[in-house]
Amino acid sequence: MIIGIYKMNSENTPKIGNVIKANNLDYIPEAHSYLSINDERVDYTSHNSDFNRLKNDILVETEIEPHQVAEFKVNYHKDYIKTWIDENEIRFSFEAIWKFREQCIANLSG
Repeated sequence: MIIGIYKMNSENTPKIGNVIKANNLDYIPEAHSYLSINDERVDYTSHNSDFNRLKNDILVETEIEPHQVAEFKVNYHKDYIKTWIDENEIRFSFEAIWKFREQCIANLSG
């Protein structure tokens, strides 16, 4: 199993709405889990999941065990965002970015 951090934006994840653009960001790093089978990435998250939408926007991949998909994934994701904010001099706090991310996820679910 793989955790990939990708550049979530309205192009590769259309249902997130305008949260990212409205805050003058190009993307927010998002963690996504998928499988690697014979070096091919396969996404079975939902019936309409398609790894090809994300593949060009992957920032980093980490192999994990299935039991790590919950707590480890969340902590890994949060740490990545904190580093991204610092390294890219993002003008928002971690808390603000996480709130934007949560709104994006809510839009996806709605």
